[in-house]
Amino acid sequence: MIKQQFRNLNLFTIRYPFTAIISLLHRLSGIFVFLLIPFLLWMLDIATGSTGGFERVKTLLTNLPAKLILWLFLVALFYHLIAGIRHLLMDIGIGESLRSARISGGISLIITVLMAILLGSWLW
Repeated sequence: MIKQQFRNLNLFTIRYPFTAIISLLHRLSGIFVFLLIPFLLWMLDIATGSTGGFERVKTLLTNLPAKLILWLFLVALFYHLIAGIRHLLMDIGIGESLRSARISGGISLIITVLMAILLGSWLW
């Protein structure tokens, strides 16, 4: 007889460990950066094409939604960079224990928050 087991498929009721959240944020930030790079390259192409194109991009980046998207991109890029360095250090054997993984994850979040504040003050 096969025993029926309850399967909780609602992902919002599962309590994830801190290190899993850090890893998930690293992956999501990579996807976000990957998806935004074509738009940024398009803006770079327009800005370097002519003086009028540069002024157009400059005007575009003065409105609030564009600044917010640029800020989110830069924060995601910095988080992805910091978390990537953390993962590389773990690959060579530094910080592999659960305790040190939690500490390095917290440090990477703190650095990201500080960078987000600095980037926000720079953009606005």
